Amino acid sequence: MSSKGYVISGTTGIDQRIEQGVSFGHIQRNSINHQITGRAANNAPIDTATAAESVVCQPATKKLAEELFNKWNMALQTGSAKNVAALYAEDAILLPTVSNLPRTTPAEIEDYFNHFLEKKPFGIIKQRNIKQGCNKLTDAGVYDFEVTSNGKKEIVPARYTFVYEYRNNEWKIIHHHSSMMPEAKA
Repeated sequence: MSSKGYVISGTTGIDQRIEQGVSFGHIQRNSINHQITGRAANNAPIDTATAAESVVCQPATKKLAEELFNKWNMALQTGSAKNVAALYAEDAILLPTVSNLPRTTPAEIEDYFNHFLEKKPFGIIKQRNIKQGCNKLTDAGVYDFEVTSNGKKEIVPARYTFVYEYRNNEWKIIHHHSSMMPEAKA
């Protein structure tokens, strides 16, 4: 946009006589060159009213991702499905490692962990990628699960995604996906 626009409440209007190659909706197109300067098709102002509330973003860092994963991993060590499920938001979704069923309620998430905890799992992050947002943190990567099966310890390599959201003064898991690696290591 050229510097010949018009500032309206922090936005820049478009002068059709100056700006070339700008696409307008059918309401704005006509044979008369007129300015589109912060008014909707019905000529009502499009300025946004001031918000009645503000949001304070909690720091979402790699260190926080490590702490949240460790908290989840330590909850696994308690052997209590209730402790693990408490880390998930009420509306969380769990796409678990060793079940084909998506878990979308607190009861379903707890039920999954009732069975998974029998294997005495312990997660070890091998690689992580962090995406930060306002009161949201995504931690995705690769982890190994040390599990006990038929009295023998084995390592299960898996991919994971945890999406955390800061709600009511605490971080909760809102989405968790875990799947075994599709290719065995040679």
